[in-house]
Amino acid sequence: MPGLDLSGRRAQYTSAMADYFPVNALDDALRALQRSVSATPALYRALIEGELYVLLPYHPEVEGESLELKNGMPCPFIVINDQKGEIVMVFSSLERAEEGMKRDGIPDNKYVPAAMPARQLLQALGAMGLRAVVNKSCTTGLVVIPPDLMRDLADGSALKPPANAEPREQFRARVVPPAEYPTDLIQPVFEVLRQHRNFRAAWICDRTPEGTPPGQRRTYGLMFLMQPRDEKIFHDVNMIVQAARRRTGHEVYLGLLDETDTAYIAALFKQAAPFYLATDYQPPTAR
Repeated sequence: MPGLDLSGRRAQYTSAMADYFPVNALDDALRALQRSVSATPALYRALIEGELYVLLPYHPEVEGESLELKNGMPCPFIVINDQKGEIVMVFSSLERAEEGMKRDGIPDNKYVPAAMPARQLLQALGAMGLRAVVNKSCTTGLVVIPPDLMRDLADGSALKPPANAEPREQFRARVVPPAEYPTDLIQPVFEVLRQHRNFRAAWICDRTPEGTPPGQRRTYGLMFLMQPRDEKIFHDVNMIVQAARRRTGHEVYLGLLDETDTAYIAALFKQAAPFYLATDYQPPTAR
């Protein structure tokens, strides 16, 4: 197992830290995430780069030393409790660790920040089945990462398109009209679609079984017209959709339309307007 750096370096916390300032890409991604879940791919990529910081009980005799993590050893990190149980505080930098402790009123010499390679820390926490709260009480805003996601980030699978990712399903379901759009799901998707010229149009369909009472979890299908196809970009959209799904509770499926089936695409445009349409795209006409 990896080790933790207890070098004892300290950040100088001043009142100026009350105003947000970025230290690294993870800070920026966290800040952006507070505005929109469309920042999810940037957050995931920043989380696995460089080092992350955790808190340990303060012991003067270990400052400047290193602590080796061994398989099966008890969790050495400070564990707190929230509404869902145990959770570990993780910070994007030494400065953020100091800021978080200061804002939480933690006395000096109670905890010591320890640095650890990001992937190794995520792997360790995921293996322990512990959730992580990143940058608790910091001006960046925070995010809670479940253990399964930490394991997927650590081994890289969270950032890879699924094997044989060629979703060609054409949804034969009711296209959702604008008055019924789930905006908490649609808005972050719209934000990322307009950043990539590959996306030409997108629709949302309601696949919820008939008779489902109002207010119950709904099932949606998002279908995209993408020319040319790009696995990486499409996977970024999938990460954003899944992040939004966890917040909203909706069930969501994604698919790519067959771009060569112009008759079906023309019929789809005739049936309903897409929630996203590239300004330079000319839809095909039905024959």
